[in-house]
Order: sequence, then C-alpha cells, then structure tokens
Amino acid sequence: MTELVQQPDGQRLGDFLKSNFSLSKWNQFRAAIAFVKQSGTRHIVKDLKAFARRGRVRISVGVDHNGSSKEGLEDLLKAVPGPGQLYVFHNEGSSTFHPKLYLFRNETEGVVCVGSGNLTEGGLFTNYEAGFVQELSLSTPEDLELLTSVEKALDEWSATASGLAKPLTKTLLKRLLAEKYIKPEADLAAEYDSRRAKAKGDKGKPRGAVFASVAVKRAPHIVRLRKRPAAAGVVGPGQPLPAAMGGPVKGFLMTLQQTDVGVGQLTSGTSRRSPEIFIPLAARDFAPRFWGWMRHFRTDASNPGKMDRRGVRMRLGTSVIEVNMMTWPAKHDFRLRSEALRSAGNVGDILRIERADPKSGYDYYVEVIPAGTSLYAPHLRLCTNTVRNSKKLWGYY
Repeated sequence: MTELVQQPDGQRLGDFLKSNFSLSKWNQFRAAIAFVKQSGTRHIVKDLKAFARRGRVRISVGVDHNGSSKEGLEDLLKAVPGPGQLYVFHNEGSSTFHPKLYLFRNETEGVVCVGSGNLTEGGLFTNYEAGFVQELSLSTPEDLELLTSVEKALDEWSATASGLAKPLTKTLLKRLLAEKYIKPEADLAAEYDSRRAKAKGDKGKPRGAVFASVAVKRAPHIVRLRKRPAAAGVVGPGQPLPAAMGGPVKGFLMTLQQTDVGVGQLTSGTSRRSPEIFIPLAARDFAPRFWGWMRHFRTDASNPGKMDRRGVRMRLGTSVIEVNMMTWPAKHDFRLRSEALRSAGNVGDILRIERADPKSGYDYYVEVIPAGTSLYAPHLRLCTNTVRNSKKLWGYY
C-alpha cells in the first residue's frame, strides 16, 4: 500500500516516525537526512532512544549550508550511543547532501518514507511538505527489489571508505564545530534575525505582503512529566499504583470538565452535544501505545484525515461498554465517544483509565473518582500536567 504524506494538514512525517518507533514488530531503523536541528530531535529523541535499546539503528545526516546544528547532533548521540550507528556525510565539492529517506523493517516486511521533510520541527510537522510511504512485503519480488535499492543508497551514505561519511562521535562533533561545519542554534538564530533585519531595507520598513497569511496546525506540545512519590491509599483493581510516573505507563488520569460531561443545549428542538470525552493531544502523544495509536486506528473513508479505533471494550462498574476512539487533523484533541462515559462523572471528578489484562475480555478498566472522596486527593496529585486555556489536569502512572 502506498500513502501520501502531506503536511501540515494530512498525515505528517513526525506522526509517521513516532507511530512506527512504537511498533514492536520493527527491529531496524535506517535514515538519511539532510538537516537535523533540536527543534525536530526534541520531538522524537525519546522514541528513538527506546527503539535503539531493542533494535538496530543507522542514520546518516548532512551538515551543508548550516542546515544541521550542534544541539541536533548532540541529541542524536544521546539517543543512539555506540559506534557504527550515526554518520555525517559531506562532500567538499559543490554537491549538497539533501536526501530525506526513512526506513523501518524486520525480516519479513518494511515501510519506507521518502519525501521533502528534514528532522526539524518544520520538516516533521508544520512546513508544507510532501512524500510517499510505501509498505513492503519481502515475499514480493517487486517490494524486495525496492528495499534492496533503498538499502544500497543508505549503505553508500554511511560507507566510510569513500571519505565522504564519518562516524559521528563526540570528537568529530567538536571538530565540526571548530571548523564551522555546524554552529550552536543560538548563533544560527542570531544570523537569521540579522538577515531578516537587512531584508526590511534601509528605513526598517517591512516589505509589502504579496500573499495571504494562514495559521497551520501546530507541532505537538513536548510533555515532560514530573516524577511524584507514590500516593498512599490509592489502589487499582487489586493492585497498588506504581511509585512514579514517566516510565512505561499502566494508567491515565484526567480531571473532567464541562466539555466532557456536559450535554449542550437542552432547549426544545436543539440537539444534545455528542457524548465525547476530550483527551489532550499532548497526553495521547506522550504514551501512544497506551491508546493503541496509531497501530489500532483506521482511516475513516467518509471523513478524510479522521482516524478511528472502534469498539474498544472498557469495563465501567459491572458493565463492559464499547467506546469509539477518534482523532483528526482539524481538531486539537483526541476523543472517546460513549454516552456511558459521559454520564458517569461530573465536572471536577477524575477519570481513571487503566489497561486491562488481555485475558480479562476487555481492553481497559475505567472508573470515575468523585471530588471530595478519600481517593480523590492522592489521584489528583498525579495529575501534574496542565492544558492551555483550560482547568483540565492530567497524568499517567
């Protein structure tokens, strides 16, 4: 299957990378990337580091035209330690290293993305970019031939015998910095500001606008969860909560607001609001595997860009209900559609969702912790993350 990656409104390169890093079936990741900056690496460094602990990684990056920064390369070194996995490619002649090629694979299948997106925040999420994603079955001769050609190119861009590729080490990084192949991002930002000032002209008057200005979908918020001590007296269905947040997650907590439990207009002739619980995108993207994102989601053919995970079984009280999970580019949240969930709580209560044992017959255990009860305060202490322009709080354990 071939799919189009089209930013910033469709599937974005950053979404593609983060979702595939989370798939346990892949044991190899290879890439060739022209430009790498911390604005991009900060979005994937955690996922890349986790992948590197269990699989093979080989990445070649360029340093032409000050497109890569000191901090961006440092992030790659932190995420992928050890020799023979990171390379810098540069030709002292006039040719620029400019590929954007990403490959995930195992022994039987793979997926390759080739397009225009660099490892920068713009290249991953907010720029207008395009590319193609091709799924590969290695039992198919045509797919195997394509994989062979992709890996041949990647091998050439990490082959040290040519003198064009050098293993990225701390020593090489220092030399690249000293020889001005790369610069700190503060210096790059200052140079950019200087160029903009010169573009305004001698009188400091900005140029007249020729084109429209349109806001685009933002890059995901980077979530840094703070560790908390264990909350005394908080127990799940037969088990105590883990001692701290930040590692592999078992459960999710969120305070409910009017948007989650309200029904909208009650005037005769008006429609009730759809029964949907609103999960912040930052929460979904912090622990995508907890929600099955994107592995268990499918495209809604009737609504371009919308993704659904239908029929998710959740135990609420003594009943097992079916919940539809949904998300789409035009919205800034991740939703759980269920009248039973909407009706279970009130504003200020805490919704707790915990992954269930696969043998239990349902996917998640769910409960609502009412405000004012003995369990409320210790659970609230785990909700350490805020939502912009909202009183909503959330956290994982």
